[in-house]
Amino acid sequence: MDQLRQFKQFIEQAEQVWTQIAASPRGKPVYTVNGVDYTPLPERYGSKRKISRIFRRYWGIKLTERMIRNLRLRLVKGKLCVPYRIYPPLPMKVVSLKWKKNSLNQKVISAVLSGGSKNVRVDYRFIRSGNTVSFTIMKRSNCEYDLRYRSQGAATAHTRNQQKRNQQKKNQKGRNNLLKPP
Repeated sequence: MDQLRQFKQFIEQAEQVWTQIAASPRGKPVYTVNGVDYTPLPERYGSKRKISRIFRRYWGIKLTERMIRNLRLRLVKGKLCVPYRIYPPLPMKVVSLKWKKNSLNQKVISAVLSGGSKNVRVDYRFIRSGNTVSFTIMKRSNCEYDLRYRSQGAATAHTRNQQKRNQQKKNQKGRNNLLKPP
């Protein structure tokens, strides 16, 4: 039971780390580049390498790269910046945990997370490379619905769908204008 409590704390910390970095620059100056507002990160997050080191405490290489890509980092006036925006509530609080697989160097845990609009069930695959090394999250389910973990293809597909809907609305307005009597 004690080990399950440790994994609960580990998962909660891992889920919060992206938001801590993304929301850290509040109160800093805002720079506008191509119509997007950016704000510089604090010095402790001042490079991709520093951010990667923080993420790698919890996440595997692929998820770390995906999370860094989803921060939408940009170098502005010599400082690493993130888009200035308010993030929606994201599921980060562990409500319940359940073992799916529990071996010496690999564990699969199913967790119910709260914090968003509804509770979300997420499966985590933890792997440890040696007996003294801590566990790392190598896989996480339900990535496509969370802006922190979306793959580039899923984000692009979402953007394309949004553009397609906007185009359809424009076309619909044009048709309605053509059908109106003079």
